Amino acid sequence: MSSNKQSKKPALTMAASALLIIIIAFTLSNKTKKKESSESLAVKTVIAKKTQATTTIEIAGFVKGENRADVAPMASGKILQISKKEGMMVRKGETLATIEALGTDAQLAAANASVAAMKKTLDDTEKYYDQLVSQAEAMPSSKANDEATSSAKRARDLQIQAAKDQLIAAQGNADISKAGKGNLTLIAPFDGVITAIYNHVGGFASFGNPLLNISTANSFEIEAYVSAANGRKIAIGNTVTFKNTDDAPLTGTVTAVSAGSDTQNLKTLMRIHLDSKQDGIYLGDFLHGEILIPNNEKTISIPRNAIISRGGDLIVFTVDENNIAKEQSVKVGNENNGLANISDGIIENQKIVVEGQQYLINGLTTKTYATN
Repeated sequence: MSSNKQSKKPALTMAASALLIIIIAFTLSNKTKKKESSESLAVKTVIAKKTQATTTIEIAGFVKGENRADVAPMASGKILQISKKEGMMVRKGETLATIEALGTDAQLAAANASVAAMKKTLDDTEKYYDQLVSQAEAMPSSKANDEATSSAKRARDLQIQAAKDQLIAAQGNADISKAGKGNLTLIAPFDGVITAIYNHVGGFASFGNPLLNISTANSFEIEAYVSAANGRKIAIGNTVTFKNTDDAPLTGTVTAVSAGSDTQNLKTLMRIHLDSKQDGIYLGDFLHGEILIPNNEKTISIPRNAIISRGGDLIVFTVDENNIAKEQSVKVGNENNGLANISDGIIENQKIVVEGQQYLINGLTTKTYATN
């Protein structure tokens, strides 16, 4: 019995020693934590300010030449030659393609017959209405007869002009048919770049159907569609900010906004001029950009990097006059150039933490240094 008691004494002594070690370690740990918590965390802050609220409208589109045209033959026939390739520069008056337009004899004959008929119609019209004017002038002078004479002259002039217009149109058709007799040559209407070729050598070119597209290479624009609601907010002269493939900033100016929206997709077409002196703009590029439309009201604006996400909520940390940190949920509106418009959650002139907030907790004392 006594030996059993003696064996328990070392065990109790060891347990007491272990418990004492744990108590000492816990006490030291608490002291360390209290020391750490008592030290102020250095954070950078800014003052929340009210700024002019803006609406951001996103824009996207392909870079095109401001002056561009489809070049179409004025007669149908086999394509004998296409002188240029896509992407090639051309000068005004250069040959683009040659069409074998051998089927124009009948068109030319019909056009010449139409011209002859219009000439005879003009002669007959002049004779007929001159006779009516002569008959009116032969009547005894009176107010009624003078008015009849004036009316006859007006009718003569109108009919003769109508006949002349028909003759001019017929002569134009005849000239086109004459020009298309034999091989027809398509020429460049202005200096530019061939951006598209719609057919190939040996294919059949139809009258009036585009064969090539040419675009100016030194004056660019983007055609873009926006919603009808946004289209009503955009005005000619608004500045558009783009980024090219290297993320370099580019600017453009709104030059036209459609008065109405497209009936099929309910979108509004707008045209944006791009300054060709800017580097990094090429025909066919697809650019993304945005237009900032100022609103009448003002909003709180803070740096976007002040906002962090915790548990799915967007929050910021503010610091009061005693440098105590406080967590506040916010609602974020538009963002632009690194700034976020806050629609709810903070008020003007609060100190907002923009660096070090990821280490903060509610009620922690901070050591702040401000920036402009």
